[in-house]
Amino acid sequence: MNIVIIGTGYVGLVTGVGLASHGNFVNFIDLDENKIKDLSSKKITFYEPGLEEYFNDDETFKRMSFSSDYASIEWDNIDIVFVCVQTPNNIETNSVDTKFLESAIKEINNVNNNDLVITVKSTIPPYEIEKVCEKVGMDSSKLTFNPEFLREGTAVEDFFKPDRIVLGGTDTEKLTKLKELYSGFDCEIITTDSISSQLIKYLANTYLPLRLSFVNEATRLIDYSGGNLDDVLKGVGLDNRIGQHYFRPSPSWGGSCFPKDLVEVNNFYDKDKLNLPLISNIINSNDIHADWTSENIKELYESKKLEGVVLIGAAFKEDTDDLRNSPTTEVFKKLKSSIENVVVFDEIINDENIVKFDYLEDLNSPHLFVLMYPVKELTLDRLNKIIEDSNSITYIPWSL
Repeated sequence: MNIVIIGTGYVGLVTGVGLASHGNFVNFIDLDENKIKDLSSKKITFYEPGLEEYFNDDETFKRMSFSSDYASIEWDNIDIVFVCVQTPNNIETNSVDTKFLESAIKEINNVNNNDLVITVKSTIPPYEIEKVCEKVGMDSSKLTFNPEFLREGTAVEDFFKPDRIVLGGTDTEKLTKLKELYSGFDCEIITTDSISSQLIKYLANTYLPLRLSFVNEATRLIDYSGGNLDDVLKGVGLDNRIGQHYFRPSPSWGGSCFPKDLVEVNNFYDKDKLNLPLISNIINSNDIHADWTSENIKELYESKKLEGVVLIGAAFKEDTDDLRNSPTTEVFKKLKSSIENVVVFDEIINDENIVKFDYLEDLNSPHLFVLMYPVKELTLDRLNKIIEDSNSITYIPWSL
């Protein structure tokens, strides 16, 4: 099929490259001209394991084109357009920011192709997409939805081996074309209405941080009680009703999806008519755990009379360079208010505020090295050598 992908972030680029590798012809649109220049030159603008291999495959790359101009697309020949633009949280209104989505929908609404399947992959509450459509004069019933479930760090694997594919909408012909696109994938395809398709995404992104917050609260209880963290969590996770996936403690959780999606879920309902004590307190539980992590680091630093703190890993999780809502950033801010010598180390992220190996190798006094998440074995070996040479110590918040 002939596909258009609007937006070349994690979702758009991974989806488009994956579809191109399946034999489809994919046209990418992004208003950021620098991104388009980079992609046209075979330069990926973010780090995602495995993506570069597929992107640089000659046959796949021949089936992809890149543009910052909607008018450059031959829309008469396009079967499906996927809207993959960001829908960040607007801090001022504490609600989803729809300006990028509105811009894309407005452009698509000008396309003269009645057979075009317009599919929204961006995460957006049902009531907000209706407002966007009203603004640009589009009938919202024309839209179909295909929420994404790509995890940063494993997005390529998630695309090719999905747990499920969710399609939402009311036009059976357009849903059938989407099912045809995904016919080669070995998983269940759930076809439902528009609202339900979005609720599947939002509630999945509500349960997962709820689960992570439960593990972090359990970690504090185990630590307080003097229990063995690994044994307790293993013993609980081996219950088939619970399982061990997403059952690892952390300094706190973050990322581009969970925080903003939880905010939107809590905007869905009238607090006077519906009481959801679990869902409404997940973010607060995470904030409390970040405070607990920071206090543990501070107490260990002071009790051992160390010279500084090194936070290992700047992103919000391993195998990504995404700094959005990173627990490391939050812990850094909390520590910096009372500890002058605090730095963040990361091997793959280039930023003037992030130190590299050369900085660490020059340390000549004992520091506290805090492993914010697992790192590659070679990196860990090199860090352990630095720690040994400087008489430093290690603290692992997710493995007490």
